Amino acid sequence: MKRFLLLTVLLTVLILVPATADVGVGVILGSPTGVSALFGNRVAVAAAWNIDNLLHLHADVWLLNRQLVDPVNWYLGVGGKVLLLSDDVNLGVRIPVGLQWYALPRLELFAEIVPGMQLFEKTAFDLDAGLGIRFHF
Repeated sequence: MKRFLLLTVLLTVLILVPATADVGVGVILGSPTGVSALFGNRVAVAAAWNIDNLLHLHADVWLLNRQLVDPVNWYLGVGGKVLLLSDDVNLGVRIPVGLQWYALPRLELFAEIVPGMQLFEKTAFDLDAGLGIRFHF
């Protein structure tokens, strides 16, 4: 079941994310901590894990990405997440709000706070937050 769900999520992301010239890849530190990718400055995906046998996958679509002050942008999006625990699978929604700063033309620093809600297997509000860095190709 977990492999099927993981494969379904990965295939969905690959189908929804069109081929784009701007791809940023890096890390995010916080909750979750893992690898992060940004496609076309609009679709963000991440995979994270911890020692408690938790795999956290999420994908967000940024609905707004506007300049706050030069060179800092802010963004607001909506997304989904899958939490794979050793015995459970939890699905949820996320609303990322963040700042991104291109310190160099290809080097992005970002910070985000993400209120969310787990919907299945249990219902609960949660809050993710992170700092990250991505290199754009």
